[in-house]
Amino acid sequence: MVESALVSGLKKSRFFRNLSEEELEQLGAICREVELPPHYVIFEEYDRAREVYVLTRGEVSLAICEPQESCRQIAVVGEGDLVGWSALLGRTRLTDSATTITPVKAIVFDGQELSDFCAKHPAIGYEFMRQAASALALRLSGTRLQLLEMCGSSFPLAGVRLESD
Repeated sequence: MVESALVSGLKKSRFFRNLSEEELEQLGAICREVELPPHYVIFEEYDRAREVYVLTRGEVSLAICEPQESCRQIAVVGEGDLVGWSALLGRTRLTDSATTITPVKAIVFDGQELSDFCAKHPAIGYEFMRQAASALALRLSGTRLQLLEMCGSSFPLAGVRLESD
């Protein structure tokens, strides 16, 4: 059997590194590959969550924006990273904006179709969700570091109650 360019792209992505050839072929049947130019807005905060992107080349800026105000970059993601994960989890709206910094190549899944696929193929679904959880954990750590940078890292003296207590 001749390997498709899409399956070859899936193989090269670290996001799919633990999947077999057969599993990659199954995933290849429900995705497509896109190439995006620099400064391309993939989606904006509060857009409908429809597609999930796994980057295979390039960098994307993720930002949160105040309506009619400025945006704050929260992360720069690259090869192997997941963008638009809200669609995978059945969330209806996106929580940030994504804009390409460099030319980007990505594998794109319809979020609902991918979610259904993961439910029907539990081994593949488990691995996909494990990789997604890892990507989100890294994103959360990055956000935590930004919060420490903005707010400081000192703790109150012993016996002083925090607002969250």
